[in-house]
Amino acid sequence: YLVASSSVKPAPIMFQKPPAFFFTPTWEHYHVLFTARPFLKFIGNSLIVALGSTAISLVFGSLAAYAISRIRHRRMNDVAFWILSLRMFPPITVVVPYYIIFKTAGLLDTPLALIIVYSTANIPLVVWLMKGFFDEVPSALEEAAMVDGYGILETFWRVTLPLAAPGLAVSAVFCFIFSWNEFLFALMLTGSKAQTATVAVMSFWSSDAVQWGRIMAGSFIILIPGVVFVLTCQRWLVRGLTMGSVK
Repeated sequence: YLVASSSVKPAPIMFQKPPAFFFTPTWEHYHVLFTARPFLKFIGNSLIVALGSTAISLVFGSLAAYAISRIRHRRMNDVAFWILSLRMFPPITVVVPYYIIFKTAGLLDTPLALIIVYSTANIPLVVWLMKGFFDEVPSALEEAAMVDGYGILETFWRVTLPLAAPGLAVSAVFCFIFSWNEFLFALMLTGSKAQTATVAVMSFWSSDAVQWGRIMAGSFIILIPGVVFVLTCQRWLVRGLTMGSVK
C-alpha cells in the first residue's frame, strides 16, 4: 500500500504528518518515469535477463539434478554439496572477477553477461530443489518406459520431468524473482545499453535530492511482473510446496 499510494501522491504531501490517506492522485511520477528516461527499455532488459537466466537454469539444473538423483556413487553427495557451495559465495567477492572477464570478452553492458551471472547463481538452487522432486519419482516408472523402448533422455523428457513439473514451477519462481530483483551485478556490469529496471529506479536517488515519487512509481511497476509470474505458476507452485507434506 505504501509503494502504490506514494507513487500517485503529490510531492508536497509525500511526508505529511499525520499521513494523508485521502488525496487527489496524480500521474506525474509515472509520466516523468517514462518520459525523462527510457524506462520501458529497462523493463525489457530485465525481462530478457530474468526469463533467459530462468530458462537456462531450469534446463541445466534439472539435468544435473536428475543425474545426481539417479547415479549411485559414494561420492555423489560430495558432488551435490560442491554444487551447493557455489551458491554460498558472497556476490561482492566475485563481482570484480566477473567484471574483468566480461570486459576482456567484450560482453560488458550486455544482457548476455547478466544471464550468465544469474544462471551461475541459480543453477545450484535448481539442482537442489529438483533433486528432491526427482527422488520422489519411482524408478519403476522409468524402467517400464525403457522396456517400452524409450532411451534415457526420452524417458527423462516424457516420464520423469512431467511428474516433477511442480518442482519446475517452484524453481522457476525462485530463479525469476532472484534475477528480476538483483541489483549489485546489474549495477556493476551494465551501463546505458543493458541497464535493468532495478538500477534505473535508483537513478532518481542522487546527492542533490531523492525523488521518492519517481522511485515509488518505478518500484510499483517492478513489483507487477513478479506477482503475475507467481500467479501464473500458482497451481503448480502450491502443489510443489506441499508435495510430500502428508507423508
